[in-house]
Amino acid sequence: MNMKKIYLLLAPAAAAAILCGWAGCRKELPYPIDRVKRGVLIDVARVPGTRGVILSGQTTGDYKVRLTVPEHQGDYSSLRHVQLLAVLGDTLGAFASRVAVDSIADFPAEVPIAIADVYGKFGRTTPAKGEALYFTANVLLKNGDLIPGWSEHFGFNNQAFAGWQTDGRAYAYSVKYPVTCPLDLDVFAGAKSMGDGWMGDSYPITLTKNSATALTLSGLFANSADCDLLIAVDTFSHTVDIAKQVLVYNTSVWGMAPYTNFALEGAGSIDACGRKITFTATATVDQGDFGSFTFTIY
Repeated sequence: MNMKKIYLLLAPAAAAAILCGWAGCRKELPYPIDRVKRGVLIDVARVPGTRGVILSGQTTGDYKVRLTVPEHQGDYSSLRHVQLLAVLGDTLGAFASRVAVDSIADFPAEVPIAIADVYGKFGRTTPAKGEALYFTANVLLKNGDLIPGWSEHFGFNNQAFAGWQTDGRAYAYSVKYPVTCPLDLDVFAGAKSMGDGWMGDSYPITLTKNSATALTLSGLFANSADCDLLIAVDTFSHTVDIAKQVLVYNTSVWGMAPYTNFALEGAGSIDACGRKITFTATATVDQGDFGSFTFTIY
């Protein structure tokens, strides 16, 4: 992580002043130090087990985010309270923001989200596919300064802290809820094509629906039975997870010397509207790894 980019502030125009301080610049250089606004870092994450997507035309469902102050933050006595800010991106790429919940002062805080109420703040009644609803945190300080989590000129604040670890994961400055179609795994079963993997070309594969939350991919490698790949599906977030699976126990990969326990491990997402599954997986053997590859099933 580049430590020169760690700063607690809004004012991106004053970022050079912070960078200068870590880079050892001379004080007399004309940087607007007096314009730098120090804030408080807030982690915004979806509560596990709650919905991670919004269904087109629907406003019901269990949506909840968790706001925490990372332990790296240290002193946050300057904080008055936090606002949960909703940022709506439409299908044309335009964005607007509204305060969804105000005066959050106790942390950690689990904040339920009423999608109908949030859309109403934008003058809307229902979500439309292709939109995306984000939630981030505005920080109000005791001195009256408001540090927006998002602005139309600079986008999301605090992206430079993405390398920090919070609760065993990367710090999150926002939660994204894409608006998509209902997920029906039955439409993914059967003969499909897959491309953009290590082969570089499209080739036929077969998907089998095992349950409401699992698919099996056949034909990934050498079209043999021991190469079936199990794909776990999270229907709340429309994501997929591939636990490390040994596909071939002894093999010669790409004509090289024999390797043992060729395996894949990765994760991805499902486009329920476009009926596509995309995942990135790392290929490993006992002797090392071959890097990561991105696959698209359609």
